[in-house]
Amino acid sequence: MDTTIKVTTIHVIFALIAALISAALTLGWLGFKNDIFAFFVAVIILYFVGQFCQKIAGEEISGFSQWLWDGIAPFYFTWVIAYTLFVMYL
Repeated sequence: MDTTIKVTTIHVIFALIAALISAALTLGWLGFKNDIFAFFVAVIILYFVGQFCQKIAGEEISGFSQWLWDGIAPFYFTWVIAYTLFVMYL
């Protein structure tokens, strides 16, 4: 499988997980409501997923532009859409 597909798929899967955790923090499932903390949880998850993908991809993906379009953008857009749907319908 191509490295780009692996990296993008991993980011999308973890974006769905981050959206569920963020929605739980926003809706108060964990005992408190905090939208800002929910956003920072997603950013922290994005950072660690990026580090994990860097170990998998090695030197095959280099440069910020490639990381932006293969990892950060899919994570962000998936997180925003899933987070909005989870908050509205859960």
